[in-house]
Amino acid sequence: MKTHRVNNAPSKWPFPAKPVKRGKGRLSRGAMLVDVCLVAVWGASIPGLMWLGAASGF
Repeated sequence: MKTHRVNNAPSKWPFPAKPVKRGKGRLSRGAMLVDVCLVAVWGASIPGLMWLGAASGF
């Protein structure tokens, strides 16, 4: 298998040269509360919409 170097890339394609550094991912208490509320609303809307559809004859 041949490896082609383009623009003096230090790694083999398709693998990246260096891993991407990400933040620690800590969320504030308010951000966690907003996430929980969004999940609750999403979880309640699906059965609610199905109930409305069944009530309207779909």
